[in-house]
Amino acid sequence: MIKKFSETPIFFEYKIPSENDINWLKNNSNAINVEQNFRIKSLHTYKNMKINGTQDIILARQAVVLKLNEALELLPNEYTFAVFDAFRTIETQFALFRYIYNQQKQMNPSKTHSELYDITREFVIHPNETSRYAIPPHNSGGALDLTLKHEDSFLDMGTDFDAVTPASYTNFFEQEFNENFGISKERWLLIRKNRRILFNSMKYVGFTNFQVEWWHFDLGDCMWAKELEQNWYFHSMEKSLK
Repeated sequence: MIKKFSETPIFFEYKIPSENDINWLKNNSNAINVEQNFRIKSLHTYKNMKINGTQDIILARQAVVLKLNEALELLPNEYTFAVFDAFRTIETQFALFRYIYNQQKQMNPSKTHSELYDITREFVIHPNETSRYAIPPHNSGGALDLTLKHEDSFLDMGTDFDAVTPASYTNFFEQEFNENFGISKERWLLIRKNRRILFNSMKYVGFTNFQVEWWHFDLGDCMWAKELEQNWYFHSMEKSLK
């Protein structure tokens, strides 16, 4: 299976969930700690960055964690998931939007507020944009950001987590090798292989991917529903935790 995943190009074409799949999502909507398997590790990136509103543990919908376990069953035992982030409070969502916006402002001082806002919103959902997503995907508990480790080493995915760059697009390395990008052809093909393993293993068990972020996957939330042209099922998990 790992060979199939690594050799299959990244296609954003997903299987439409059945009625049984939908009922399963509804029946597994409780909030749980993502570390329910020794092969799933929490990096807790935003807590370590002291982003406002982050929780003491990384939570997600039970369906998300169960599907992560399914994906791991498809991969050799030396592979593990490392989770940057899953459920976010609205406070964290606001704080993260401001963080990325200010980061881009420092990097691009000549850009206008409107230009900086558009760059930021491409990678981070603003909580007030209800016309775009009724519930910010991470606030629903159905979205998560993750990468893969092989034994004790992170797989090379080509960019850092949350890097605001075209190279973060999930299928960026599916294009022909470009020497002007500044890396070797060998590394280019390795990144392509690694992203395929992550994408295809997640897709196989029912996740969809946010196409501008190789690390972001969804299940049962607004973003998943938009990609599949389906109804969404996970409302704000924050409200159920209060």
